[in-house]
Amino acid sequence: MNSLKILSNLNVNLSINSRKIAKNTILDLNISAQDVLNFIKISDERNQVLFICVLDYIIEEFPDYLNESLNDFILLQENFKNETCKRSSSRIVFHILKHNLEIFDKKQKNQLIDIHFDWLISNSFVATRVNCLSVIFELRNEAEWIKTELIEIIEQQIILQEPSFVSRAKKILAKIHKEANR
Repeated sequence: MNSLKILSNLNVNLSINSRKIAKNTILDLNISAQDVLNFIKISDERNQVLFICVLDYIIEEFPDYLNESLNDFILLQENFKNETCKRSSSRIVFHILKHNLEIFDKKQKNQLIDIHFDWLISNSFVATRVNCLSVIFELRNEAEWIKTELIEIIEQQIILQEPSFVSRAKKILAKIHKEANR
C-alpha cells in the first residue's frame, strides 16, 4: 500500500493518543517526510491541521526527520492560513533550530525570518506569536537588523499582550541584553 493511501486511512484526531498512534505508524512504516508533506499539501484543512500536529510530535522526538524536505516544508508553511497549522509549524521550526541551527541554508533562513516576522506582527493567535518570538530569536544573528527589529516589536506589543506572550518576550529580552553585556 502506498504512503498516501496509508496516511489517508489513518483515523487521526487531535487527542494525544491519536497523534501518538499516527506518529508511530508513520515511523514504523518508514513513511518519508516528503510523503507526509505531500499528503498535507493535498489534504483538506481538517487533515492539514491533524497531520501538521502529528508532524510536530514527530519533530519533537526526531528533529532530523524533515532534513531532506526542508524546502517543501517552508513552502507549505508559507501558505498556511489556519492558526493551528501556523502554531504547529512554527513550533516545528523552533525544534529544528534548537537541534541544529545550521541545517537551514541562508535562503531558507531568510524565508523563515519573513514568515515568522509576518505572523508575529499580524493578528495570529498568541501561541503562534509566542513561537514566532522563539524562532526569530534563534535566527537573530542571521542579519544585523533582526535583533533591533525584534526588540522594537516586543517593546511595542508587550503591554497589550497575553501573559504567555509577555513571559516569552521578557525571557527573550533578557537573553538579548545578556548577550549584549558579554
